[in-house]
Amino acid sequence: MKINSAEVKNLEPIKTIAVSHVGEYAGIAGAFEKLAEWAGANNLWAASPKMAGVYHDDPMHTPAEKLRSEACLEDLSGIALGEGMKHYTISGGKYFVMQVEVNMSEYGEAWQKVYAEFNEKGYEYDMRDHYELYITCGDPEDENAPCTVDLCIPMK
Repeated sequence: MKINSAEVKNLEPIKTIAVSHVGEYAGIAGAFEKLAEWAGANNLWAASPKMAGVYHDDPMHTPAEKLRSEACLEDLSGIALGEGMKHYTISGGKYFVMQVEVNMSEYGEAWQKVYAEFNEKGYEYDMRDHYELYITCGDPEDENAPCTVDLCIPMK
């Protein structure tokens, strides 16, 4: 894992198409696969939409089987939603953003690092979306393929 930057930013809301997931956060891959297949079938990749994972619950205080998350694709098309999809707007505002380069096995470590730095700086959370925004990703079939990701924590 490599940390590229860590800074406070004012982020714009992102209108997305989302597939919800309930259960361990590591299990969200199936929701992303469904979204990616649908986007491909509808020729949405040409517009280069952003993808994001939104995490609603604190895994330290919520049982794994009750964790709620969203696999999101930026809505640039206005196309009708596929089955099991919904519109979801990722919240904007003041965020602590850590950009990291990780492979699939390093996401947990990356989130631990961003929360540790957030807490060390004495920042306060608020209730908006905690999310990861995918900047670049290698082959999703290769667990060692690097991804550049912005880890975004809302702050007061």
